[in-house]
Amino acid sequence: MKSFSKLFLASFLILLSCLGFGRFAFGMILPNMQIDLNISTTLIGFIGSANFTGYFIGIIFSSKIYSKFKTPILISRLLLLQSLFMGLMVIFNNYLLISILYFFSGFLAAIANIAIMVYISHAVPQNIRGKALGIAVSGNGVAIIFSGFLVPFLENLYQVSSWKISWLIFSAIIFIVSIFIKYLLSYNVDNSVKSDTKFYEYKNNKKFWQIASLYFLFGISYVVYVTFFVSAAIEKWHLSSQISGVFWSIFGFICIFGGFIFGAIADKYGTFKTIILVFGFQAFSIFILIFPSPTYILFISIFFFAISVWSVPTMIAMLCTEFFGLKKTAQVFSLVTLIFAIGQILGPVGAGWIYDTLFSYDYVFFFTFILSFLGFLLSIIYSYKEIEI
Repeated sequence: MKSFSKLFLASFLILLSCLGFGRFAFGMILPNMQIDLNISTTLIGFIGSANFTGYFIGIIFSSKIYSKFKTPILISRLLLLQSLFMGLMVIFNNYLLISILYFFSGFLAAIANIAIMVYISHAVPQNIRGKALGIAVSGNGVAIIFSGFLVPFLENLYQVSSWKISWLIFSAIIFIVSIFIKYLLSYNVDNSVKSDTKFYEYKNNKKFWQIASLYFLFGISYVVYVTFFVSAAIEKWHLSSQISGVFWSIFGFICIFGGFIFGAIADKYGTFKTIILVFGFQAFSIFILIFPSPTYILFISIFFFAISVWSVPTMIAMLCTEFFGLKKTAQVFSLVTLIFAIGQILGPVGAGWIYDTLFSYDYVFFFTFILSFLGFLLSIIYSYKEIEI
């Protein structure tokens, strides 16, 4: 894998930026942002859902945009614009204006994410593709670690509105990555070939809907966990922002290894069989948060969720290539990610509404567990049927 070192570094930095800092660090700044803006949990969830709505719209255009531009230049410009919109978010104190800017950040992140995942699928041989994609998504974990230490540190110094300083730092890092990234993506990949197949032609395709259904359930369950974990830790377990940050950083550290580990398992034993294990880990990690429990339960939950969470996008990308071929990977991955994005949109605002209605994160995690467990059951069924190839 030595000859792919530049590509691995580039993919790591891209995911670190567009999703790691652009999305997953949001869960860490959320409590301080909510206090500073003086808004309800439903409205803070609305801001998160605005980002995922932008992600949803971005996916619609991703296949067409990817096919018209060289990947290195495209991703560089996408990250540059994303850093701009994230930086502008700190200027305003109105949740609606912040939501609009975060919408555009999500739009750009979707295209960058899909572009690098498809680029890897084309450039890397199948026997190490799972490992390569696992290395890429480990960037999410590093961003979570960084935010877990930085955000509480700045909050301790600046108290209210400290989220704005953290967010500016994240956007600055994305800006720096955008400048250098095009020099690391040096592999010649033919991304000009598009399939003429349209979405409606997949409506009776069992392979497509089986993949999409799992990605949809993952979209809801994972986004609720990463968005509200810190807030739940502060309220339910009465942890300080600093201690919650330590938990969040541990979560990020474990994430670094999970994508690579499960990618390697999928390379050897098959993708759907690996997804069974992944959904089982995630359902268990959410289930144990439902009930009153000592603080150490958070460590157990974090471990099982973090070790498995970033392997799902990796395996979805692998499945799209395995069952639909390289020429259709960009389009199929875009379409299933579109359905995944619907789950992401519903997750934060739905969880916020449940909390504001029932006044407990126990119910939020209960409904999230049901969806994750359903993914576990479906993955068993799909694996048993071998997707009827």
